[in-house]
Amino acid sequence: MIRWEKYVFAFRDYIILLILLSFSYILILNNDKPQIYWIRSQVLNVAGIWQNEVSSIFRYRTLKIENDILRSRLALLSYENSLMKEAYLENDRLRNLLGFKKSSKKELVTVSIIRQNYEGFSHTFHVNVGTKAGIKVNSPVVSSTGLIGKTVLSASNSSVIQVLDDINFRVGAMIQRSRVSGIVRPDKNSGLRLGFIPMIADVKVGDVVITSGYSDIYPKGIEIGIVSKVEKTQTGLFQDVRIEPAVDLENIEEAFIILN
Repeated sequence: MIRWEKYVFAFRDYIILLILLSFSYILILNNDKPQIYWIRSQVLNVAGIWQNEVSSIFRYRTLKIENDILRSRLALLSYENSLMKEAYLENDRLRNLLGFKKSSKKELVTVSIIRQNYEGFSHTFHVNVGTKAGIKVNSPVVSSTGLIGKTVLSASNSSVIQVLDDINFRVGAMIQRSRVSGIVRPDKNSGLRLGFIPMIADVKVGDVVITSGYSDIYPKGIEIGIVSKVEKTQTGLFQDVRIEPAVDLENIEEAFIILN
């Protein structure tokens, strides 16, 4: 009660003014004298304008609230659509992986890439499977489209993969069409190189490059990439052969490790 009296006392001037204005407004509206008519009409005009302004403010607030609600619903629908799209893409990837695993004659372990590491020209993947699943060092790593690399470290539940564009990576390879053999290594600028290809060797842009099988690590026939450029020099002994990797190494999320 004391608090209410404090508010009344604090705003007494405004309260008195409001009462007087209200009383004057009532007297003007209920007075039919001709001299009061003009004043009453002006008061009504002002009241009408004030009412329109107040109504506009309320309409604006109502529209803003409705707009905020619609924005929230749109954001929610966009989020749900993004989740559905991601689920569709994941299912599509898993179907491809499952099909590749069923068609392969090798014993494969499916892994998820949980981290990529770049240190200078070094490139490695960390995956969520290790020795408990039978993973060993120097196990080949592939995807449904081609070679990724090999394991270089394996713990109980995780492994590290050296990716084929790592500066220290090497793999024996051959041109699938002409059977010309060489060594695939990363190019410092981008992509891969197929080295030690004689000047007279039959190599063309668009040729498929596969693992040669001349190794204790990589089985023969795994696709490495496609020849994207061939250059022959007048003085050199070997051709300059560039390869575009078969696997999108930047965006890959799942892979297979070959056990046997």
